[in-house]
Amino acid sequence: MSKTLIRVLCAILSVTLLLTAVSCGKKGTKILESSKAEKTPVMKIGGFDVPMELYRYIVLNYKSDFESGASPEIWLGESGSSLLEDLHGSATETLAFLYATISLADEYGIHADDSFITDTVDRQMKAIYEEYDNDYEAYAEYLRSYNMNDSVYRFFVRNDILAEELIAEMERRGEIPTDEGDLRAILAGDDVVRVKQILLTAENGESDEEMERRAADLLDRALSGEDFDTLVQKEGRDLFMFNNPDGYYATRGIYHHEFEEAAFSLAVGGISGVCRTDAGWSILKRYEKDPGYLDEHFDDLANDYITGQYNLRLEEREDALLRDGIENLPALEEYTVFNLESTY
Repeated sequence: MSKTLIRVLCAILSVTLLLTAVSCGKKGTKILESSKAEKTPVMKIGGFDVPMELYRYIVLNYKSDFESGASPEIWLGESGSSLLEDLHGSATETLAFLYATISLADEYGIHADDSFITDTVDRQMKAIYEEYDNDYEAYAEYLRSYNMNDSVYRFFVRNDILAEELIAEMERRGEIPTDEGDLRAILAGDDVVRVKQILLTAENGESDEEMERRAADLLDRALSGEDFDTLVQKEGRDLFMFNNPDGYYATRGIYHHEFEEAAFSLAVGGISGVCRTDAGWSILKRYEKDPGYLDEHFDDLANDYITGQYNLRLEEREDALLRDGIENLPALEEYTVFNLESTY
């Protein structure tokens, strides 16, 4: 699972908790308390202790994604050790991203233990418990299905609140624009580009080499003058493009880095090379922006730009935390990828 997917999962979970609430008897809040093992720090990131329970959530979701469409025996094969390294690397990057919010908020004088933050978290959690008719056992069981517990869920609720406060503070300081005229000028300028995408995905177990050959052949067809819109519809697998023929109005900080680098490297009318992302193999073409589209979709596009500006700052802090190094604490040796579930 990519960092992007983990971030999406965090956002979706906060909604699904409220939509799937059921009641089957009230239980005491003690059932929500983390165990000693769950609270044990296993890493230090930027001076912050990472508890085992948060590490478990991230790692087990990555493990599930790595095993998707494959046998759990993949860890025993020749590539098993390499896969484990990839898994731990992805998990570490995701944890750095999560703690980047707290680190950046501290810099802006917004602290995770401020009474406003903790009171807001408590109110949101109270609303969730009430959706479950205060059936804490049902709530806890639902969280376990996501490799999560109450403490980890609170962590994500708190991070969301910190992010909202951070964006508001950046806007107050003028670091992120809010004036409508300024935003309209930005959307019409070079900070937003319009592209269309031909996306190829390995749907039948094709190897990377086979997919790269398919993408190269398709690129040759596009460069030779075949109609790009027709290729998007007939050869591509991007559902967004099927439903949004205007294409992407892309700003930095929203999409995959590789996608954004390719999009912003193009002149109008230019076609990119083959771009590999988590989604598959992409070929992009840049188009002129439609002023009517910018007007009609101003609110959504402006929000994308503001979110992108925040994400760029957050990713800079994530990179700084990773450069400073991650300290693995001795307790981490006790919690391998394969015994984390036993810590519930």
